[in-house]
Amino acid sequence: MKKKILHITQSNGGVEEYLKMFFANMDNEHFETEIICPNYPSMIENMENMGIKVHVVDMKREIELIADLKAYIKIKKYIKSIKPDIIHVHSSKAGVIGRLAARRCKVPCVYNSHGWAFSMEVSEKKKKVYASIERICANFSVKIINISDDEKKLATKYKVAEENKMMTIYNGIDLNKYNRRYNRNDVLSKLNIPENAFVIGMVGRITEQKSPQTFINIAEKISSLDENAYFILVGDGELKKEIQERVEKKLIKDKVVITGWTNEVAKYVSIFDIALLTSKWEGFGLVLAEYMAMGKPIIASKVGGIPNVVQDGFNGKLIENNNVDDYVNHIVKLKNDIYLREKYIANGYEVVNNKFNIQRVVKEHQDLYLEIINQNDKENKTVKIPIKTASQQSNIL
Repeated sequence: MKKKILHITQSNGGVEEYLKMFFANMDNEHFETEIICPNYPSMIENMENMGIKVHVVDMKREIELIADLKAYIKIKKYIKSIKPDIIHVHSSKAGVIGRLAARRCKVPCVYNSHGWAFSMEVSEKKKKVYASIERICANFSVKIINISDDEKKLATKYKVAEENKMMTIYNGIDLNKYNRRYNRNDVLSKLNIPENAFVIGMVGRITEQKSPQTFINIAEKISSLDENAYFILVGDGELKKEIQERVEKKLIKDKVVITGWTNEVAKYVSIFDIALLTSKWEGFGLVLAEYMAMGKPIIASKVGGIPNVVQDGFNGKLIENNNVDDYVNHIVKLKNDIYLREKYIANGYEVVNNKFNIQRVVKEHQDLYLEIINQNDKENKTVKIPIKTASQQSNIL
């Protein structure tokens, strides 16, 4: 009989991309997957196209007690009707509501924050509040999965849970997705970028976390040094309008392309000559693995879990957070040093193939699911010795 896994998430974006890859590589002969998520049309469509049964529950990113209580009640009802063998919750908000509901329904639960809330650029007071919530909810988790060594180290620092309740399973990507080759000139032409352009790009939600302001400041400085330099920001988000206004104010509108939301990320990455990630905080930075799979030299912020993916000077360059001048200097260095670019590319391709393959990620999760389910079955199993009636006993005699 198939084991039923119920996933619960409040987030889309990077978490959605992760789940799409994850579900595509699940062992469907032995596992059945369902998901609870908010009413995100693209996520629902993508999941249903993969044969995943979707249950919609509105979950707010911020704390809203009445809305959160309604979400909890609805999730609890779904759990009782679905009867999963195990629940896997993703992201902080779903991590709270989902784990409480799982505990109430007595279903074992594993949790992946995909980046701790207390790793964000917030006040120390807020970090302590977030950590306190995580500590309480850790009691309702069988296992807490960290996506990098840095994330586990941070969880230990804030005393989220006992050491034996936490583990690290590195993120991964579907390497087959990046085997496709694109015609560079065709892609450049559609973006109105000259064929001789040197393209510097970044993939990420246009939010405070990714620091798109830093990317635009880099673009301004490089544009003043190199007339052939062009910049692509692949993504969308709440800061998009602000970033567009900043581009116009800096008079680099003809040098910067902001794609907005797209299903063709790989197509745009294919024309990058250098790939950036300017994040202020990052649990892992899955896009870095995608850059490496597509043979792109990387320059990234030295924050969070990024150093677990990019080893400074080996498969990329790490820059202190928001240090625009250092970014600019190393971009210039990489452009002028083809041997250094080739070194980053070759080493990056080796790293992503050996360490960040989604099939390895899924296998480790499936092993964990089975271990927890089997243990739960043993704990719940009771041996009942039938008591025979007097007439049954006489018939045997």
